[in-house]
Amino acid sequence: MVRLEGVRKSFGDLVVLDGIDLEVAPGEVLVVIGPSGSGKSTLLRCVNLLEPVDSGRIFLEGREITGKGVNVSQVRQRVGIVFQQFNLFPHLRVIDNLTLAARRIRKMKKSDAEARAHELLRRVGLEEKARQYPHQLSGGQQQRVAIARALMMQPHVMLFDEVTSALDPELVGEVLVVMRDLAKTGMTMLVVTHEMQFAREVGDHLVFMDEGVIVEQGKPTEVLDRPNEERTRRFLRRTLQVAESLEELSLTEEGEVE
Repeated sequence: MVRLEGVRKSFGDLVVLDGIDLEVAPGEVLVVIGPSGSGKSTLLRCVNLLEPVDSGRIFLEGREITGKGVNVSQVRQRVGIVFQQFNLFPHLRVIDNLTLAARRIRKMKKSDAEARAHELLRRVGLEEKARQYPHQLSGGQQQRVAIARALMMQPHVMLFDEVTSALDPELVGEVLVVMRDLAKTGMTMLVVTHEMQFAREVGDHLVFMDEGVIVEQGKPTEVLDRPNEERTRRFLRRTLQVAESLEELSLTEEGEVE
């Protein structure tokens, strides 16, 4: 479904992606983990053509999308992306956030677009919020709306860029449930995340990146439980320590409230 061959990307003197080779099969959930600044988000932005590659090639469903003359709008209709920040239009109601692109780009009739929007809002558990504005929703609800909006264009691939990292911990679960359900439908997904349990349970393949290169990859359980590379082991130890510290802090706060 998606293939990267020798993809390189720099910002000035900073090399962000340094010869990335990667394949994602149809229906596969690829999870990408790694420290901040490792190139994970840039990888997704290159697949969606939000960032041009310096060299190398990216293929979508067997066709190169990094060559000259590519219709970027058509590619982005087939590759949906959801960001850490929800990026909803604050002056539009939820239903209008969902239907705007479908009506303007795909020329869908208003009635057809709204019918599909209601169907997608029902899938993410938010049909009753269709007439509300983003500021009337919680962060988790806004992120679910953002996922529904990306699905409006009927993409063949979905990219998720740390979509839970800006949410309060109690709201993370409701977004991950939507992503789990989407994976069960057979959607091809590339997911950048720090949610290791999600990676373990939902991911088919896991990639660990650092300093713009793929350090290690394989089945999620193999990489997370038995990493071969010392750099991977250090990252996972640090991630586990942070998670345990946050859990202890949460328990302490609950005790103080009581």
